[in-house]
Amino acid sequence: MLILGSDSRDDGETASRSDVTMLARIDPDKGQVDLISIPRDTMVTIEDQGRQKINAAYSFGGASGAVDAVSTFAGVPITHYCEVHFDGLQRVVDELGGIWVNVPESFDAGNGGMSFNAGNQRLNGAQALAFARERYNVSGGDFGRAQAQRLVVQGIIKQVLASPPGQLPGLVSSLASSISTDLSVTDIVALAQQFQATDFTLYSAVCPSYSFTEGGVSYACPMFNEWRDMMCRVDAGLDPNDTTAEIPQAQSSNLKLGAASNSPAPKSYDALVANAGLTTNDVAPEE
Repeated sequence: MLILGSDSRDDGETASRSDVTMLARIDPDKGQVDLISIPRDTMVTIEDQGRQKINAAYSFGGASGAVDAVSTFAGVPITHYCEVHFDGLQRVVDELGGIWVNVPESFDAGNGGMSFNAGNQRLNGAQALAFARERYNVSGGDFGRAQAQRLVVQGIIKQVLASPPGQLPGLVSSLASSISTDLSVTDIVALAQQFQATDFTLYSAVCPSYSFTEGGVSYACPMFNEWRDMMCRVDAGLDPNDTTAEIPQAQSSNLKLGAASNSPAPKSYDALVANAGLTTNDVAPEE
């Protein structure tokens, strides 16, 4: 499933870039969800548009364009999508009565003039939005922002699943008015009920990437080998971040997984990573 966060808002702004691009693998039988961020500036080639950042796929082709770009980049079929705008995110969080987030570092957010202290805390809608949008005052820059976005999504998922079973259908129906998705309310309720009946596991990761500038344009470029290994682990239902895990034959022989075949980024990148201004390893560690 593709999770998109657009900067299109109800205040009259017409811009529509997918500032959040997140791949979710959902396994209700095992009670497992994997959230994998794709940095918004990831260098890809888009049909008829040439070299672009992956968030431009949404501008050119809407949700279906973004699905196509991420599916090719990750090497997996994407069967569903969910899209939320800035105002929608704020409403969702407030509808839940706030969400619990373990903020990894203290910082002042330029968006909304808010300040955050490191540690586990309940955020309201405005706070969650400011936290998820900040990239200038956090470790890792835009990679740090992607980390915050996953933490907010995790908080929303956990808060929904913590609701009493009898209240779940009404809650999901109310939240659905703030998002766009191809799933019906009935589908979402059924998934949530399955997860409530399991020992829920949620993994969080990001496509291993580094900052790169070409022709005066800033990109995020994938570390191809590391990305392929991560997607093999994701597809196998393993911890995406466990680099010691043995990849099963079914995944290691699938050359599409994590191939990033639509990325023209440098295939030889060790020296580029060593000298990059930022990498995905530069974010603040999560507790």
